[in-house]
Amino acid sequence: MHPLLFQIGPFTLPTEGACLAVGLLAALALAQASARRLQIAQESMWNLSMTAVLAALLGAKLELILSSGRVFLHYPLLVLSLSVLRSPAARWSGLLTGMLAALVYGRIQRMPLLRTLDAAAPALALGDAFANLGAFATGAQYGAPTALPWGVVYHSRWAALWAGTPLGVHLHPAQLYLCGFDLLLCALLWRLLMQARQAGETLGAGMFLYGLALYGEELLRGDVSFALLHGALSLRQGIAVLMVLAGALLWLERPVPQPVNQHRGIHAV
Repeated sequence: MHPLLFQIGPFTLPTEGACLAVGLLAALALAQASARRLQIAQESMWNLSMTAVLAALLGAKLELILSSGRVFLHYPLLVLSLSVLRSPAARWSGLLTGMLAALVYGRIQRMPLLRTLDAAAPALALGDAFANLGAFATGAQYGAPTALPWGVVYHSRWAALWAGTPLGVHLHPAQLYLCGFDLLLCALLWRLLMQARQAGETLGAGMFLYGLALYGEELLRGDVSFALLHGALSLRQGIAVLMVLAGALLWLERPVPQPVNQHRGIHAV
């Protein structure tokens, strides 16, 4: 694989960073199109998206710098690029800070929460597809050893340095499995946007299906994840279970708010 797209002197462009940049642009464009479909103000959707992206990058980079200070001192431009490479904690830190910033902005602007998240769901799936493609090129989130004919072999020392990827071993292309699923999920959620009976169903479907895929993909992953419940579940599987449950809850039928009668209390004569 090719962790570095190219290098000119001290400047390096990681392949993962390039994939993330392209995925970001594609996701922003799709979020705008989804906002139009759901009649959400596109300017508000754009500002919310950019707020989430900037907060996510800041959170991910801060965690990566704190956890990889020695690497940052030797390769500052590489660490500060769009790529978040190597550190799963950086990915989750970025995701959490981005979600928090988006929720705060949406609350301040009084945007409809569930409809806004519905509009964002297909874009998130598309962005994750590009992120997994970049991870495949880098060697991050690598799969378990396999004897299947489509197993991939990494030889780059950068993959071993940044992601701890085993070299010279046939591995499941777990990143490509999830990338393909993300693209299918994006298409499904885009179609579901206008067919959902109530706000939150598109988001719920995305969380439910992605949680199932994430749980299954974990069985084919080769990198180490934190253990939960005395090793019964990995951290990623625990998150997947929570996503499935949350997604199912969003599909429960909710009562429709009734309009307030402004003349309540006035009796007809």
